[in-house]
Amino acid sequence: MKRINIFISLLALGFLTAFTSCESLDQTPEDYFTNNAFWKDATQVDGYMTGLHSWLRSSYSTLFSMGELRGGLLGDGDDGTGTSVFNESMTAQTIIKQDLRADNAYFSTWNGLYANIVRVNLAINKIPELTFLSDAYKNFYLGQAYGIRAFYYYLLYATWGGVPLVTDAQILNGEISAATLSRPRAKASEIMALIKKDLDASEKAFVAYGGETYGDQYNWSLYATLLLKAEVYTFAANVTVGDQQATGTADLQTAKTALQTIINSGKFELKDDFYQAFRSDYKNKNKELIFSVPFNKTDVVYMPVISQCLAQGNYFTAAYDLNDQKLSLKNNDKYGTNTFVDGIVRYQYKETFWRSFDVTDTRRDFTFFAVKNSKTSAATGSNFGVLMKKFAGTYYPDEGRHRLDSDGPVFRYAEVLLLMAEVENDLGNDPSTYINQIRKRAYGTGYPVYTNQSQYQNTLAILSELDKEFVFEGKRWFALLRMKNAAGKSLVFEPAVNYPFIPGTNRTPILPESESYKMLWPVSVGTMTNDPAITQTPGYK
Repeated sequence: MKRINIFISLLALGFLTAFTSCESLDQTPEDYFTNNAFWKDATQVDGYMTGLHSWLRSSYSTLFSMGELRGGLLGDGDDGTGTSVFNESMTAQTIIKQDLRADNAYFSTWNGLYANIVRVNLAINKIPELTFLSDAYKNFYLGQAYGIRAFYYYLLYATWGGVPLVTDAQILNGEISAATLSRPRAKASEIMALIKKDLDASEKAFVAYGGETYGDQYNWSLYATLLLKAEVYTFAANVTVGDQQATGTADLQTAKTALQTIINSGKFELKDDFYQAFRSDYKNKNKELIFSVPFNKTDVVYMPVISQCLAQGNYFTAAYDLNDQKLSLKNNDKYGTNTFVDGIVRYQYKETFWRSFDVTDTRRDFTFFAVKNSKTSAATGSNFGVLMKKFAGTYYPDEGRHRLDSDGPVFRYAEVLLLMAEVENDLGNDPSTYINQIRKRAYGTGYPVYTNQSQYQNTLAILSELDKEFVFEGKRWFALLRMKNAAGKSLVFEPAVNYPFIPGTNRTPILPESESYKMLWPVSVGTMTNDPAITQTPGYK
């Protein structure tokens, strides 16, 4: 991604306190970008669009927080103590265990997404007015802007349902008043309508542009919009949120058409080996990545959260692998043991999840590195843990430095295949072709061929592949919400899809049906205190 040096002044402290429901933005009332002196030529506009991508990168951890924490893959130390294999206290345990309350909401002020939304709004409002831009470039930039805004609002919708609906940039234009600062939650149906409208606007703008929209994986393209569209319409087809009823077959057909367009484009494919989708030496023109955000030495911006899935060096070298070999740091291997350190284990995936992988499934050992503390004790419970090999970055021997420079995928071609399997299954069709493409890459020669079964058994097979394919990518929680069990209920209520915290214990659902309101998140007390127009998510007190 092109780099841009954008300097924005901080708001006065009083204004920071006042603006809560739509986020405290890092701008003065007369922001540099809204000043007519800025929007003077194509270079400035291109720089602003690069900035929108940079702000999206700054929010990358949102995918982990919203899509991974509650998905049932993260554990509590495998012995119920809430400590890692190295006896470190693990974080977000109440959220991982679904103990959400108004006073334990985890997120405050919508996790900062409205700051990014208002910046996108400014582009959507300004670009059509710019006479120095050709219609083609206006359409290209608007295709990106509408797609990115739909992405933010989809995350908000799937997390809270109805949220404040903000499509203006008044706050950036210095139009400060109580009315502009306070925004109540819109109906869920209004938010979904906006998302679909933005997706349509993005797609039409890219088509009107007429040129190639996919230059590389670092810029939002028509294909990012199409995959987001497929995910949104699949979610809408299956999930009732507030006053927005599940839409059923019509939206599934729309999702299928979007996915088929991506497949038919011929632009994307699975890499030969699973690790090649993530390792830094395969970044260049990676055809599996439809859209990702760059983390690298050049920008001095590195992947968030992942260090909390890695070890402290002294703990690592005191531990053993599962073959009872003492661990050591090899200083000449760019992708060796040095990439497992320089962290502290605050998040540890469940032992029961790790053991669900077949030994011949290459995704297990490309994703995790399993360790134990005691050489003589069995590798289970408190004597078992996994470090994150996937996204562990690169060790640079010439620098003696480990850098977390794996790119952050937002959309991969593997998701196209598994979402198509899901949609086909929901429509009553055979999803096995798409499941088997994923399995073939994962297992190689002799992969277990899947054959069409009942709709519920197909769902379980699709979810099993998704679980193993998208560790740490923030996909599972959203999939659980929209996928259904044999009774037609969300998989968050299905014991069979949850991995026990403690090996050997019975499976329980991620949520009991009596807590169905927890499919959405609560709004923090602070958010509602600062803006009385904001109401609590139904079910929370």
